[in-house]
Amino acid sequence: MPAAAIFAGAASAQRAAPTAPLDPVKARLVAESAAIVPGKTLWVDLHLDIAPGWHTYWRNPGDSGLPTEIGWKMPPGFSAGAIAWPVPERFAEGGVGNYGYSGSTDLMVPIAVPAALDSGAPMRFEADASWLVCSDICIPGEAKLALELPVAAADATPTPSQSIATLFAAVRARLPQPVGFKAHFSVSPSELRLSLPAEAVAGVDRPDVSFFPYATSVIDAAAAPKQQPRSGGVDLVLARAGGPTATLPDTLAGVLAVRSGGDGVERVYEIEAPRGVPPGPAEEVGWWQALLLAFAGGVLLNLMPCVFPVLSLKVLGLTTSAHRAEERRHGLAYAAGVILSFTALGGVLLLLRAGGAAIGWGFQLQSPVVVGLLAYLLFAMGLSLSGVADFGGALTGVGGRFAERSGLAGAFATGVLATVVATPCTAPFMGAALGAALIAPPAVALSIFVMVGIGLAAPIVLATAVPAIARHLPRPGPWMAWFKQLLAFPLYASVAWLMWVLVQEVDPGGAFVAFLGLVTVGFAVWIYGCTRGAEPRGRRIGVGLGAAGAAAAVLAAAMLVPGSATSQTAKAAGGSLGYEPFSTARLGRLAAEHHPVFVNLTAAWCITCLVNERAALDREAVRRAFAERRVVALKGDWTRQDPEITAFLQQFGRSGVPLYLLYDKAGTPTVLPQLLSEAGVLAALEKI
Repeated sequence: MPAAAIFAGAASAQRAAPTAPLDPVKARLVAESAAIVPGKTLWVDLHLDIAPGWHTYWRNPGDSGLPTEIGWKMPPGFSAGAIAWPVPERFAEGGVGNYGYSGSTDLMVPIAVPAALDSGAPMRFEADASWLVCSDICIPGEAKLALELPVAAADATPTPSQSIATLFAAVRARLPQPVGFKAHFSVSPSELRLSLPAEAVAGVDRPDVSFFPYATSVIDAAAAPKQQPRSGGVDLVLARAGGPTATLPDTLAGVLAVRSGGDGVERVYEIEAPRGVPPGPAEEVGWWQALLLAFAGGVLLNLMPCVFPVLSLKVLGLTTSAHRAEERRHGLAYAAGVILSFTALGGVLLLLRAGGAAIGWGFQLQSPVVVGLLAYLLFAMGLSLSGVADFGGALTGVGGRFAERSGLAGAFATGVLATVVATPCTAPFMGAALGAALIAPPAVALSIFVMVGIGLAAPIVLATAVPAIARHLPRPGPWMAWFKQLLAFPLYASVAWLMWVLVQEVDPGGAFVAFLGLVTVGFAVWIYGCTRGAEPRGRRIGVGLGAAGAAAAVLAAAMLVPGSATSQTAKAAGGSLGYEPFSTARLGRLAAEHHPVFVNLTAAWCITCLVNERAALDREAVRRAFAERRVVALKGDWTRQDPEITAFLQQFGRSGVPLYLLYDKAGTPTVLPQLLSEAGVLAALEKI
């Protein structure tokens, strides 16, 4: 909550409630030492006495409020450190939760003392303290405080009075101590689970565990934590923060308080718990289900339109094979290409994310260079199938003993290519599994990527390994020539789609360069095909010119750079639902104004997204329902890399698009399915 709004609300509330205490907080400065010792840290305490029924705030105030601040003025050479915050307590009322202090609190500050000091005049320290104190109303308060202390000899050890020593000992007992054990946390759509080992509560009678995060908007401060004993420790289940400002950190840092329900003993730790178990299905029902979801998603990828053009090449290779044993070898080689590629792709993605890169599933197609090279490769393959140049034996596996070895390599290469073009598609069940992989331990994460690959390769492996299926594959014959040429057209359709994606990612000048690259690919394939039957010198010229054309195409792709952010933002606006460009700031303002909001996170290379637009969102009934309910539609375009969208996807356990959210007037989001239907969208709108 902005400070101006807090203060304005406090001022108006104060005028409306004249019976409120004029000064709910009394402040004073207390020094631990009666004198300053050169070179030794001086601890000073800001002691606040708080009127009954009132409270001040911790460093993270929770859903509202402001932390206490201290501004110092001191002699040259002295410097004040950060406030040492004692463990707070939680205040919750009316769905609003806060962290702070009641009764009294002590905020200690270390002051670094220079090694050389004149032991003459005393040193004066002035503090401008400010705070917000709340009950039924909130009142900002401040105090100007001062201390004067003499300078002692460098070897002196001033002894504080008994009352001062007792005060500082009590304050230090409530400060968080470095943790001596390891904790981790895991994520589900609605909760964070902080897992603590047995030593965290060892020796504590009837332990009552609380956690106070340093970062705001991580957990719901108003919700009481749930404590669940388990073998080898205890889990603290914390409700996740809701609304557009909610965050999901990689490390859960804060203060852990373990209180005894028997003798009142309290232990306070400062912890930093990394994420250790995947979210979503893997968190709620076990990592093995994430693996099953990954396998099922991989199988369904075979039905997605982005995979079919490449899959058809493998089918062509199988139907033109004369021996079933050869088919089985091709199936295994294809599977090896798929599985190793998914493993490598997952490893690269996890390494980049570990290095701080904001990326997700399909990240390679956010690069114009990769999209351009992929389009050129598929175009060359299509021209080969059309008969412009016959260099496709390595892909189809046709030929004798040498070509057979080449065919196995080609089957492997087809698996690699199938993996690359599969990433724009997110089949059902894959969203949760891949989201789990991105925050799971490395071994589990890579296992999930491997299972997606196994699922994608499974139908081809079964078709080649099971005799009952293999018997239904057609035998070689004259039909192969026209069938081979027919399969070029799905590849041309993929090229058209990739070039359309490329146009979304680059400026007009870059688009022109990309299309020139396509022309050079056509020339390279044509000249290579025309000279294959020429004399040796002609073949050498053809190979040289073809290589030059291919090099020119690669150079054209390397010149492609992403377009301006302004043009990308403009593309996100408009559309059938009158979209505004997505931003978390805009979403936050709409939620604060209690507007229902629809969020559509999409990308030009996401086939599922495009199908959903046409089949479910761009419908007259849906447009009318949006207008009647005054739903504001926001579209985030993830065609090229956007860290803000990537971070927002991660909040919902997703690694890629599409993601559809429908916020009601209270700011509570509903996650819609990845595959939309008109009826499903209308049903969701009926509930807001």
